[in-house]
Amino acid sequence: MPKAQKIISETLAPVLLAIAGLALALSVSGCGVITDMARDNEFHLGSLGLKSFISPVKLRVGILNFRDEVGLGNPQAGPNMANLVTERFAEHKRMSLVPPAQVAEAALGLGWDGGELTPELAQRIGQALNLNVVMDGSISQIEQSSGRRGWRKLVRFFTDQQSYVDAVLTLVAYDTATGLVVTARAGEGTYKVGESEIDYFATESQPTITQESIAGGLDEAIEDIYYRSLDGLAYTPFKARVVSEGGSAATIDFGENVGMKKGIRFVALSDRETLTSSIAVSYVIPGEPKARLVVRDVGPDRSTLEITEGSLNTGDYIQSWDD
Repeated sequence: MPKAQKIISETLAPVLLAIAGLALALSVSGCGVITDMARDNEFHLGSLGLKSFISPVKLRVGILNFRDEVGLGNPQAGPNMANLVTERFAEHKRMSLVPPAQVAEAALGLGWDGGELTPELAQRIGQALNLNVVMDGSISQIEQSSGRRGWRKLVRFFTDQQSYVDAVLTLVAYDTATGLVVTARAGEGTYKVGESEIDYFATESQPTITQESIAGGLDEAIEDIYYRSLDGLAYTPFKARVVSEGGSAATIDFGENVGMKKGIRFVALSDRETLTSSIAVSYVIPGEPKARLVVRDVGPDRSTLEITEGSLNTGDYIQSWDD
């Protein structure tokens, strides 16, 4: 029997029974324990609860080098984190990931200074690398904490405080066709170091953060931010820029590399209205379709579509459509 289970069964069983009895009495009397379940995707059980992607093909995604906002001291911390997050998202069958080094090279060539990504730059990177989504992330928190978590809270007088390293990653995903944010999430990770060694009579507390604990916390944060970001990505339609058009045909630079197939339908939406926010950011509200298309020929990285209704121009964006 595992050590934790043995302790609970042999030493804490009477205490747990008393707590259970108290909880039952409270529930009967109309009082109870309020459980905080506000966090979405609290439990990550494989694909359980995940949304189905509305895009009929893979989204082509690029992730920029993460910004190190906690001062890890390693110049490769940002690129390494981008690689790890890219590897995690690449495991999803509905996404195709571009190597972070390629994304960073393109961004630097377009004037990126390593800071936060702007909507305009996200669009330019998307055009340069033929991406549907560009992600911008940061390592925003790594800190040590002590306390009792989980079952230890219930038996606080019989358990020691534990020492943890908490890590937080942030990730913002941009639609490269519009520059609008698809999803902006924070992922949290906790790594248990062991029993707390805090001396309450000491004038200074000794930090116990190690490279292993930082890595453990960040691994958990990567997993958390992956599941949290999928909600927004799942509702992102596949969009493609028309690179050439003539007669009743149009061409896009996506093909078998994203799983394009004959018969998939697209539309080009008209601009119905432009709204400008208080911070001078303009958003175009799309209107009715001005053109309808269907995929007729698919190559390795290029497809030809037949314009079945309306008209469009080179440079227009079309998106997947299911009437």
